[in-house]
Amino acid sequence: MTRRITARLAVGTAAAAGLVLPLGAVPVLAEAPAGTQIQLLGITDFHGRLDSTGANVASVVERERAAHADIGTALLSTGDNIGASTYESSSQQDTPTLEFLNAIGLDATATGNHEYDRGIDDLTGRVSDTADFPHLAANVYTEGTQDVAPGLESHTMLDVEGVRVAVIGVVTEDTESLVSPDGIAGLDFGDPTAAVDRVAGELEELPEAERPDLTVVQAHLGPSDTSSLDAAVASNSEFGTLATEGHESVDAMFFGHSHTDFAFEAPVPGTERTRPLLQSGYYGEAVGQLVLTSTGDGTWTVDTQEILPTEDVTHDSPVVDEAQRIIDEAVAKSKEIGSEVAGSITEDITRAFTEEGREDRGAESTLGNLVADALAQGTGYSQLAPADFGITNPGGLRTDLKCDDQFGSEERCEVTVGELNQVLPFANDHGVVTLTGADVIGLFEEQWQPEGASRPFLHLGISDELDVVYDSEAPRGERVLSVLVDGEEIDPNAEYRVATLSFLAAGGDNFTSFANGTFEQSGLTDFELWERYFNENSPIGPDTDERQADAALDIVHNGTAEVGISYSDDDSGEYVIESTNTEAVEGPFLITLSLPEGVTADFGERAGEQPNTALVTELPAGAEIPFSLSGGEPGEHTFTARITADPASEWWDDNPMPLVHSAEAAYRVTEDDAPGDDDNGSDDGNEDDGNDDGGESPRPSDPAPGPGGDDDRGDGGNGGDDGRGGQDDDGRDDRADGSLPRTGSEIAGALAAALVLLIAGSAAVVAVRRKTAQ
Repeated sequence: MTRRITARLAVGTAAAAGLVLPLGAVPVLAEAPAGTQIQLLGITDFHGRLDSTGANVASVVERERAAHADIGTALLSTGDNIGASTYESSSQQDTPTLEFLNAIGLDATATGNHEYDRGIDDLTGRVSDTADFPHLAANVYTEGTQDVAPGLESHTMLDVEGVRVAVIGVVTEDTESLVSPDGIAGLDFGDPTAAVDRVAGELEELPEAERPDLTVVQAHLGPSDTSSLDAAVASNSEFGTLATEGHESVDAMFFGHSHTDFAFEAPVPGTERTRPLLQSGYYGEAVGQLVLTSTGDGTWTVDTQEILPTEDVTHDSPVVDEAQRIIDEAVAKSKEIGSEVAGSITEDITRAFTEEGREDRGAESTLGNLVADALAQGTGYSQLAPADFGITNPGGLRTDLKCDDQFGSEERCEVTVGELNQVLPFANDHGVVTLTGADVIGLFEEQWQPEGASRPFLHLGISDELDVVYDSEAPRGERVLSVLVDGEEIDPNAEYRVATLSFLAAGGDNFTSFANGTFEQSGLTDFELWERYFNENSPIGPDTDERQADAALDIVHNGTAEVGISYSDDDSGEYVIESTNTEAVEGPFLITLSLPEGVTADFGERAGEQPNTALVTELPAGAEIPFSLSGGEPGEHTFTARITADPASEWWDDNPMPLVHSAEAAYRVTEDDAPGDDDNGSDDGNEDDGNDDGGESPRPSDPAPGPGGDDDRGDGGNGGDDGRGGQDDDGRDDRADGSLPRTGSEIAGALAAALVLLIAGSAAVVAVRRKTAQ
């Protein structure tokens, strides 16, 4: 039996204040003698997963209690019990989940960041009033103080069959960026390790007979890499510090938040001992188990340290029966509330996932972009002026929309109100923030999270009006190369209306640039406009257009390949596009020629659907793509060649050429080649090539700097008076008549040189991940 020693909190507070209470004011328990055993069971990040795993969790807990009936058992949680819940719980403000946790005998919980979703007043009021267990938050303070916020507790003391157990709870400092700031106004989230050390030190200062026999930390923070203890420590600084430097009196630590599972032993600082560290996954997929034995001198040895899976586990127990009754009632009520059909989808629309099947918030998703589309359109459902575009955060997407998922009796691919709510369960307010273009660029730079964040990159969902190109290998703050709004480069000084949700509008997830604008609320919640969007636009399909692209993957930008064009000097009109890549690169790639009037191109079997285009399925090693030009008026002409990945193809975070690469090349028509008209329409035999050096023809043979080189490209990167490479104006090619070099050796690589110049400056970089047909 577990008993909470409520008087112990008063003693701890009084001792810290220098007061002395008579020993008779609290129960005095003997120190746990050698050989005393205790079982600790832990869950984390349950997120109201009642229907799918609730009974399994209850069964595992009851099974292990029964298997260790001769020793005491405490059931603990590291938080996120509620919030981001499935509809059977969220439709009733997570009350069924709190009742479920009461039924299975949860003894104490740390507060997770999601416990603050509805604000501190809801947590310390309705939630705490419903729960039979304390919410612990030793590092959550009244703003500007080191006083634990009213209604929360730094720790609790449990009597577990005669063993005095101190449980200290902390939550990640990131909480202030993970929930709506309005709901946590007046709070500070401090350093978790400092809070643990403070409370553990106070407990050690108590009279010997009143000190805990066992001290346990419940920490809602965790690592992203769990392949080893060293990797886990390196992957998250909060975890690493607490796990390796936390107070020596702490005997065991349970972690959460990062949705991983592990069981490590870590050295205790200042001693030769180790202590167990556990994290039991998420969504009720596992229960962490520790069985400890007292040495009689205040330390404990580990007999069992396991992560117990819950899938398909059943156990016959009155506690399990009561838990199932609560679940059944919650499900029945939610079915009644959410079974209405709101619309339909044509195929699955999902979040992004890793190859291992875990959610990947650092990658683009069809669901994230669809939500952003709905946010932008949603301004039309209110009194607000239209938005220019919409932006949402990946952490706000809590499940997928799948044709085969059934909420009630709906037809395949129909979407119910309940299913829509499961995607956006937070009840965030919808509205518009007016930002400058510079602020919008700042938002995309802030996708790279602050150092030490549990997720280093958060990929924003963006609406169809936006195209973004970034370079993940560039220095922090310089990664965004291009932002297009309706095909036009964003103006840093202009104002843009950004549709979003209150969480982001208040700077959530460290997107602090939102704080530079004013949030106009539409009066709608995320779920309300989401439902209406489906009412008005169904059937809805996933847009497989990649709206953000990483230039670091671009084979020209990163130096994997140079693409050039060569031709002979016999005026044959025969050209070859060449690539220097040493390994084949999968496409498809689209080549487009912008030709002078009357000139046509022939790509043979590679010809694309549109005139003067070619579609290349892949660039083989040392690719050669021939084409020929014919027609046109006599004289020297220039034409533009462009190459990019085919915009009509599906590309998701692995596009080998997300940028448009283009440059000018020469084409000469002699009098003999002309179609009967001797007037070439030019005073000097040269078309206007855009150079600012007196009309001189472009000279593709001029040397070009590599990425990051000279940004002065007034001549379009094709010659001009810039002195690059040490050549004199009058010494290049010795062509007094200004004609272009015609040999393969002179012209080969010319296109590549110009492409490198284009990429060296963001002004010339454009996104092309737009479908050719919408």
